[in-house]
Amino acid sequence: MGMPREPTIFAAVNKVVRCTGAAITPGGTSWLHAVVQIDKQGPEDGRLAIEAAFRGHGSLKHVWVVDTDVDIFQPSDVEWAMATRFQADKDLVIYTDQPGSSLDPSGTHKPGQKSRTAKMGLDCTIPWGSDLAKYQRGEYGRVNLTDYLAQK
Repeated sequence: MGMPREPTIFAAVNKVVRCTGAAITPGGTSWLHAVVQIDKQGPEDGRLAIEAAFRGHGSLKHVWVVDTDVDIFQPSDVEWAMATRFQADKDLVIYTDQPGSSLDPSGTHKPGQKSRTAKMGLDCTIPWGSDLAKYQRGEYGRVNLTDYLAQK
């Protein structure tokens, strides 16, 4: 069900920043969660992408915005970006009492009215002006397992 929303999120975000990908996630019931990938060009691009993603999909509840080095189809990549690039006091955007999805059981549902929910955006991009080298993934050296096998 969410697949048709990926292009609408992509298009909305691409109007305000350079968007390189959008994915609706299975963990968000293929409807309520998205990951958006941007090529950050300015300090407000993450926040602008969050705002645009919600315009691109009215039922979206949570969105993560990441850089181009993050695989938006790998939850562990998105989680890594959040762990290493996100600070809640600066990078979290919360919208209260927003129109939401009738498919969200945690929302407020009143007969004859649009469902209501809180929405959250997480800017998991490298902070603008930072030393990019600090945000690269560490790599382990190659190991030859035969060097560690017991000799008979």
